[in-house]
Formats: sequence, C-alpha cells, structure tokens
Amino acid sequence: MQLQLRSSSSASALFSAVKVKPPSSPPVRVKALFTKNPGSGTLKNSNPNPMASNPRWAQKTVTLPALRRGCHLITPKIVKEIAQDLSEFKCGLAHLFLLHTSASLTINENYDSDVRDDTETFLNKIVPEGRSAPWKHTLEGPDDMPAHIKSSMFGCTLTIPITDGQLNMGTWQGIWLCEHRDAPTPRKVVITLNGI
Repeated sequence: MQLQLRSSSSASALFSAVKVKPPSSPPVRVKALFTKNPGSGTLKNSNPNPMASNPRWAQKTVTLPALRRGCHLITPKIVKEIAQDLSEFKCGLAHLFLLHTSASLTINENYDSDVRDDTETFLNKIVPEGRSAPWKHTLEGPDDMPAHIKSSMFGCTLTIPITDGQLNMGTWQGIWLCEHRDAPTPRKVVITLNGI
C-alpha cells in the first residue's frame, strides 16, 4: 500500500510507504443484535425475542460519607448502592461521574492498602502545596489548588463493563475515591447504567 501526500514533499518522503501486516489470527465473529433495515437507514432488532435486547437505563446519585484526605476503596459502597439495578443487566456499561473538582476517581489495587497510601504520598510529592507553592488560586486555602490539579490528573469519571449483573473488573481492581482536601466533605457520584 502506498500513501501519497500532495501538500508537502517532506511529508510525502516521510510517509512514502506504509506496510500493512495481515492479522495473525482470524477475526472474531459477533452476532449482531440489530441489523440495518435495507433502504430505510434504520436499525431493526434481529433477535427473535424483542424484549431480550431492549436497551435499559438506570441512574442513581450516591452520596459517599466524608473521608479523610487520601485514597479510599469505595467498591463495596458503590456495588451495594446499585446492586438491585445492576442485577438486571446482562451486558452493558456503568458510568461513574464525580460531582466535585477537588477529589477524583480511579481504578487501582483493591487488596493492599499500602498502594493507596503510596499513591497519596506520590501525589503530595509531585504537586507542591503550602505558602511557598506557586499557585495564584489560594482563596479557599493552600490545599485547594493542589486538589484541583490532582483531580485533573486522575479525573472525575470511570466507565466499567457490566457482565451478567456484575461490574466486570479484574481480580485486584477496585474503585477508589481520592480525597484531595484536608477538610473531609461528603462526595456525590452519579452512576448511570446502560445496556441490555
């Protein structure tokens, strides 16, 4: 396969040939639940049991109790709060959205609490804090701007697969709430489930 770029001769020289390697294993075949209706551009349910594949949605806002600064395993609390709705999904996605800018969500080690402590130590080492830190935003205290930065590093969302009514995570994976402020405050997470 040859790739030709006409807009730039240097780009053309750089990308003059792209070799495509054939796949080493045959493609996986997946049975479609929906197929395109010829001529209409719409999707039709190809499953003989139409109720079996109707998409479903559920949403709940969970309030987590105020936790001290650090990384906390919250998987049991999340699963307990959504268990009834979660059990109704054969296949789907769970989306978690944290409604705060000074805390974060991540997935990491669920067994050894030293990992959570070491992660907090790492975050405090790479994001300076206190009066000597270079931040302009200090109206809410010396820990606030570092908390915003740490929140952006891990993020406020997670997406986890749902399989047979359970969150499909690895054996050693757990959902963490990382509290980046000194003063504990309750945190809210909107959990949206969708699938079949």
